[in-house]
Amino acid sequence: MDATLDTGFKYPFGEESCEHEMAVLQDRYPDYFFDQSRFNDEALDPETYIIVGRRGSGKTSLTKYFNFQQRFKNAISIDVDEPEIYSSILEKIGNNVYLSPDLAVNDVRKIWELLIWSMIFNEYAGKDITISAAAVSLGKKGKALIFLREVLNSILMKYVDEHGRILSELSNMLASPTIANAKAAVIKYTRATPIIIAIDTFERYDRSNVAMMSVTASLVQCANYFNMNYADKGIHVKAFVSAEIFPHIKESAITNTTKFIRHPLYLRWRPKDLVRLISWRFYRYMEGRKPKLPFKKIDWEDFDDMMAKMWYPFFGKKVVNLRGKEEDSFPYILRHTQMRPRQLVILCNNIARTAERAEKFPHFNEIAINRAIADCEYDLADEVLNSYDLIYPKVSEIITALTNSPMIFKGNYLDQVAKRTSEIWSEGYSLSSFRRLVAELGIVGKVRHKSERAGIIEADFEYTLQDKLVLTNEDECVIHPMFYSKLQVVKNGYVVYPFPDHEDFQGLLR
Repeated sequence: MDATLDTGFKYPFGEESCEHEMAVLQDRYPDYFFDQSRFNDEALDPETYIIVGRRGSGKTSLTKYFNFQQRFKNAISIDVDEPEIYSSILEKIGNNVYLSPDLAVNDVRKIWELLIWSMIFNEYAGKDITISAAAVSLGKKGKALIFLREVLNSILMKYVDEHGRILSELSNMLASPTIANAKAAVIKYTRATPIIIAIDTFERYDRSNVAMMSVTASLVQCANYFNMNYADKGIHVKAFVSAEIFPHIKESAITNTTKFIRHPLYLRWRPKDLVRLISWRFYRYMEGRKPKLPFKKIDWEDFDDMMAKMWYPFFGKKVVNLRGKEEDSFPYILRHTQMRPRQLVILCNNIARTAERAEKFPHFNEIAINRAIADCEYDLADEVLNSYDLIYPKVSEIITALTNSPMIFKGNYLDQVAKRTSEIWSEGYSLSSFRRLVAELGIVGKVRHKSERAGIIEADFEYTLQDKLVLTNEDECVIHPMFYSKLQVVKNGYVVYPFPDHEDFQGLLR
């Protein structure tokens, strides 16, 4: 499958992460980016300033897309994905003397505000002497990343004392005539030449780290400030936040959620979104191969046309699962994911590699797809656990208590399992905390509908919902298929479809 030189992609369905695809494709990345995802338009909406997604849901891809988007003509895009920026702020305020986390969030917001204005002034400094004066007063002008580090270090040295407390001089600086005049001058240019600043945050969070939570909460509040005051003037600040930690930030670090969190964009993918993305990648890969595809045009908005041309001829309409039961191929593969692009890419690439080794590529329906899926389950489950191991320390050990559990059970069974984990928890153990953990990670869901005739269970999992999934003693619960191998789940003949109650999924639940 070494078609890199001809097709761009190293693997048939793309790389498992945006960073890897950028490394492989380099300046050709825009040519292989599927720009018809609904999230592209929604992320660029002027009202959108918080974008929330779990690991592998496409947050980084969106930050890169802003560099070549076409909605805002002539726009400048700055992608801030520098862990050391967070690390520098955390190092300074980590031992802060604030009695109230609310005060810390409000003060750290000012650091973000000055940092963002510094980036804006740096971009437009060559156009106006007033803007240039503000840029020079804040730090040296230069390339974005080098400039960003220098300015941040300067801000932290000038305006944060040895105890991690923000000095009042920072507020004075933000209110100074130099900054005020530069803001007014910048707006004259951003109306015609907008600027998009995308700030990505950590993927892994320790919710007990008050400083880390405060820094992220303050970024959300700062993005809200810019959105309210400057989005209609061509300044667009987009804060990307990990969905793994977002509920905890809302609960414990944001003082007024209705004020600071407005219309967040959740990267919750639907079947049509996913099959469109995966088919596009495969289509681009196959374009450079011989024999070529037997058709010239695909209607990417037509789900049936995509399935008929880019799915069924390769994957087949049916797959026999590991228990010998026939299932529709797309729902079968999709139910072994938590509806994230990265997970589907990993599964489909492993199917393709297996077919290549068997000299069957691209006829995936001629290999044991069920075994290729099972081979990936451990890695997919481990990635979910890894993304939560700071939020729930020792999570990998804790969930082993579910080993050899039945695939379906009453909610009170979770209390029996929880008791076996009491000595593993670092802190915060309770029966309810165990339920919260397995629901939040998407390991355990709640049965919505069970068909004895079809042998299908439709279940709700938290990662598809707007709010928390509450598991009561009387609820029928199921374990997510992606964790079957990891937990050696005892199966009973049912097929679990972990899809939400949404019209886009109805066709998969036949």
